[in-house]
Amino acid sequence: MQYEIGLEKLYVLGMPCVDNVDRAGLQKFLETTSRSPETVVHYEFMQDFRVHFRHEDGSIELVPFFGLNTKELKDVFAPSCMSCFDYTNGLADLVVGYMGAPFQWQWIVVRNETGAEMLELIRDRLETQPVSSSGDRKQAVQQSIPAYDMGVTLPMWAARLMGVFIERFGPKGLEYARFSIDSHFTRNYLYTQRNHPENLDAHVPEFAKKIVSQYQLPKS
Repeated sequence: MQYEIGLEKLYVLGMPCVDNVDRAGLQKFLETTSRSPETVVHYEFMQDFRVHFRHEDGSIELVPFFGLNTKELKDVFAPSCMSCFDYTNGLADLVVGYMGAPFQWQWIVVRNETGAEMLELIRDRLETQPVSSSGDRKQAVQQSIPAYDMGVTLPMWAARLMGVFIERFGPKGLEYARFSIDSHFTRNYLYTQRNHPENLDAHVPEFAKKIVSQYQLPKS
C-alpha cells in the first residue's frame, strides 16, 4: 500500500481486534445487558472479566462476562469477525491495547523497526512497568467453549460471584492475553467449521490450529 499510494512511508498503528455488530445487534446487546441502554455513551470488555458501561451522567456500570445473555447475543456479531484469526492485528507496526496489561494499564507490542520508531516519538511521555503474567487460562477457556456454544447464562448473583473469584485467581497480564486469544480462536474455529467446512483447512492459519488443538471442542 505504501508504494501503491505513493507515500514516503506508511506507519500502521493498530489495536487488538474487537467484535463488530450492526446497529440492530448493538441495540440488542445494550438492551439485554445494561440497566439503562438509552444512556450508554461507551462500553468496553475489560480484563477484570466485566463489561464497563459509561453513562451520560458519568456513572460506571459493571456487568460480569458470565452474566451476559449469551443465548440472545451469540448471533449478533459480524460473520467476518466470527471467522477471523487476526485478533492480535498482526500486520500493524505498533499495537496498543489492554489485553496483556494489568487493569487500567495499556499493553504495547512493537513488531518491527517502524513500530520502534513510532514508540520512540512518545517514549519519554510514557510510564512503564515490566510485563507480568499469572494464573492459568486453559481451564477458563475450556469452560467458556460449551458455555458460549450452548448459550449458558448464569443468574446475576452467581455471575458476580464467579467474576470476583476469577478476578482474584484467574489469568492476568500475558496469561489474560492468551485467554482472550484462545477463547476467540476456539469460538471462531467452531463457527468456520460449521458454516464453511469446505474452507476450514485452508482458511484457518497453522498457528490458530495449534492453539485450538489444546482444547476439547464440541462435535459439529
